[in-house]
Amino acid sequence: MRTLPAGPTVIDMLANAAFLIGLSLWLAGQDERWTYALPFERADHNFYRAAQHGLSAQLTWPAGQRDRTRTVAAARLVAEVVPAARQVLVEAGVAAEEADGLLEVISARAATGQTGAVWQRTTLAAAEQRHDRERALAVMLGRYLRYSGTGLPVHTWPIAS
Repeated sequence: MRTLPAGPTVIDMLANAAFLIGLSLWLAGQDERWTYALPFERADHNFYRAAQHGLSAQLTWPAGQRDRTRTVAAARLVAEVVPAARQVLVEAGVAAEEADGLLEVISARAATGQTGAVWQRTTLAAAEQRHDRERALAVMLGRYLRYSGTGLPVHTWPIAS
């Protein structure tokens, strides 16, 4: 994969975009009956559960048969759909190496459970062990700026103790 410019989680933003586009294209190509298994109300519910609970959210997802659903953790679902997103991206003309590099960020984030929000909350909690809230927020922000400037994805950032 080519070197990306340094900046606030550029690799994470590119990975998010690749996953969103790949997954959207894959979903658009699914049999219409499959999409009826997940009505808008369930999709809406999933959206809010994911916003509240991140990768540990329990989501409703089609089970592969007409009108059948299952409940699955978001992290597990990500692992299940990344290959489909990759295939569609490559079919759409994205170089396989590029798709692999970006989607590996998504896969690793799901596997480690460390998203940007998790990193921020954990880093802030560690800083609050030594500082008051205002100073702890400044410490967390300082670390965020330092690590984001490295160009490394957030799932690789260390949590300070």
